[in-house]
Amino acid sequence: MEKVKCTIADILMDIHDRECVFLKTDTLEIVNPWDYLKEFLPENPTEEDYEKLPSKDSLNIYPLPSYEFIDHKNIMSEFTHNIYDNKEIRKELFYILRNYDYMDKFYECLKKHDLYDEYRDYASDYYNYVFREWCDEHNIKLG
Repeated sequence: MEKVKCTIADILMDIHDRECVFLKTDTLEIVNPWDYLKEFLPENPTEEDYEKLPSKDSLNIYPLPSYEFIDHKNIMSEFTHNIYDNKEIRKELFYILRNYDYMDKFYECLKKHDLYDEYRDYASDYYNYVFREWCDEHNIKLG
């Protein structure tokens, strides 16, 4: 299976409400910690085997910033307000942002108007800043 390469900004940009994405900081891979921990278990694990599992911290596995920590709506509003001048499209984007479940609809609207790449370029600095803040908050030193 081919690994998909994307930036940390791409990953954070796609974190939705009630989702949790984990990063293995020593290899910079997105992992499912439960699947990863299965590697340390025998075929028919006992309760004692589960108790001996290494912690996620000792394996350098951390949950990435949450949806609430990221504040997607802020960067989307900023982009819509400061960057794009077409009043009809701006109105459409702001209307989408009024909804509770806005992320996918916002991205679909950007794609419909060929603005997704422009938004991605604009927002990548913000998402990289969020990642650096998260690293600082968790005392994570990369490379």
